Amino acid sequence: MASNRNCPEIRENGEEESTELRRLFKGLENCPGFVRVGPAGYLFSVAFEPEIKSIYNMEVRATDIYVATFPRSGTTWTQEMVWLLLNDLDYAKAASLNLVDRYINVGISIWGLASRAKGAKILKFKEEDKRKYKQIITPGCELLAAASDPRFIKTHLPMCMLPPNLIETAKIVYVARDPRDVVVSLYHFYRLMPVPQFTGDFKTFWNMFVRDNVIRTPYFAHIKEAWELRNHPNMLFLFYEELKNDLSNTIKRTAKFFNKEYTDEQISVLCNHLNINNFRHNDSVSLNFLADVFIPGEEPFIRKGKVGGWRDYFDDEMTVECEQWMAKKLKETGIQFPVFSNDVTKK
Repeated sequence: MASNRNCPEIRENGEEESTELRRLFKGLENCPGFVRVGPAGYLFSVAFEPEIKSIYNMEVRATDIYVATFPRSGTTWTQEMVWLLLNDLDYAKAASLNLVDRYINVGISIWGLASRAKGAKILKFKEEDKRKYKQIITPGCELLAAASDPRFIKTHLPMCMLPPNLIETAKIVYVARDPRDVVVSLYHFYRLMPVPQFTGDFKTFWNMFVRDNVIRTPYFAHIKEAWELRNHPNMLFLFYEELKNDLSNTIKRTAKFFNKEYTDEQISVLCNHLNINNFRHNDSVSLNFLADVFIPGEEPFIRKGKVGGWRDYFDDEMTVECEQWMAKKLKETGIQFPVFSNDVTKK
């Protein structure tokens, strides 16, 4: 049963910052406004505001399974791993159902909300398209209310915007990734999608990201909220780099978290299934059904999945600036990334 709690504080975004967003994100140029949510000031379109209270007060069930991340942190990869571990490694069933039909995405309805916002002309859907894209234009709360147990849920929302009783009730797998790789992947993703459709260059995007003027930022506040719960029995906190560098043991940790047991041979098969070269060509986890609404000529939804790929994008000045930014944030949050120990945290 849903509750009636007050949601986190919502305030207007600064005028200068909002002007910058409309100028550089073509999909947001007619957006009527932007808001900051919670003490950290997470940035969203004002079109999302009606959903904030609904999500904060939605029902949480003991059988719910959450995969939570900041965007572009290995979410899809983790979703597939978790779903298979909890469905007896049923690869045939997984192949028959697209991941968007196996998971309900809480917070993804920005397309639908933006198109309904008063005065907005961001993205319109024909009636036949609304049926085809139901999972991405329907508010997650509506889909969850009608879903049967167990409910698999994906979210990019921070913990403070989710129901307060979530951590005591359901299981959560949270994945954090090196922000340098996150910002590269997010740059390409926001160019690919018609909302928000970023039109500037990477350096401009990076400068906006580090100033928390990109939708869903701030980044470090997001992961800090989950990091502080990492020792809770209902929270499994993973790093993307662990998935990449030691997938077998990460699968074993995840299986143990859910009280599931598999043989070494079964885990080896799952590792092969999740190998990025195979994963990239898996139609059930891609968003190929959205190809007709993607921006032509941009990189695909599932990219290279590299650790350290940021080096191909950052110039020397950006690298130094980023190291200083990360050192400051890591000191403030106490987060210990496996890839940061030698190159950042000692600075």
